[in-house]
Amino acid sequence: MDTKHLFSVNVTEDKYNSDFDDTPFTTARLSPETRKRSKEAAEVSTKLLLKSTKMPLLILGYVLIGLGLIVITAFIEALPDAGLSTALRNAWWILLIGVILALAGGGILLYHKKAVNRDREESPEEAAANRSLENISQIVEMELGIPAEDQLTEVEVLPFEYKAAADGTVKESLQDGCYSNTVLYFWREEDTLCLTDYDCVMRLPTEALEGYVTVQGKHKISFWYKDEDCDKEPYAAYGIKEDKDYNYRMSTYYRVLIRHGDGRFEMRIPCYDFPAFQGLVEVACLDGATHGAIMSE
Repeated sequence: MDTKHLFSVNVTEDKYNSDFDDTPFTTARLSPETRKRSKEAAEVSTKLLLKSTKMPLLILGYVLIGLGLIVITAFIEALPDAGLSTALRNAWWILLIGVILALAGGGILLYHKKAVNRDREESPEEAAANRSLENISQIVEMELGIPAEDQLTEVEVLPFEYKAAADGTVKESLQDGCYSNTVLYFWREEDTLCLTDYDCVMRLPTEALEGYVTVQGKHKISFWYKDEDCDKEPYAAYGIKEDKDYNYRMSTYYRVLIRHGDGRFEMRIPCYDFPAFQGLVEVACLDGATHGAIMSE
């Protein structure tokens, strides 16, 4: 049986594209005018946020701390060969430079924190941008028929970003081997599971959800969107680790299979958000004897 991805994104021409391809389940899309106004409002708000948080200063602080730790680590690694007394006598200045860099970086971060606290009150420019963003958000919700925020459940998915070849074949495009995890919002309307990315709405009949398959392996995602760190509850149990490239490694995601006519669609949900999805609609596990057959389709 042919299996397609519910959240497919064509990045052949535009590697920054984030719009999902249409599917038989897509029931609404933003008008071009509203989409343009929404993106413009978001861009203005984001630029003001970066400006207010003094991002360059924050980056400088982390860079200085990093350089300081590198210098100190190099000094410590040389101790077994040179000996402590010899290292302190001949290369004490290297250790001093490392300490000074680390302290300077820490001082900058402390200043940044105090500066952000002092500037916490919105400027008139920020207030106007936030009002504009709120207004366009209300227009988007009305246009797409999205319910109130307290009726939505946040669930991340792993879209299928692909590049299409001249012969029509497609190949998944992973940036540095990472899935581009995306936040979606789900809700139930009786026997229909609804979801949105605030650009389109899809509605899936719950009876079409066949079940899920567990995919074990070494998987990486690009971002961590949660308010809690990945090693804190409720996410600590999933063993997610941030690597040296600031990506996040996990061992499991789930393929939720949706039947449509003679074909099938799938959506991929990372392990840490699968309980939230199951809280909306409980789907059967298809692992075991069925697993190999499904994975090979």
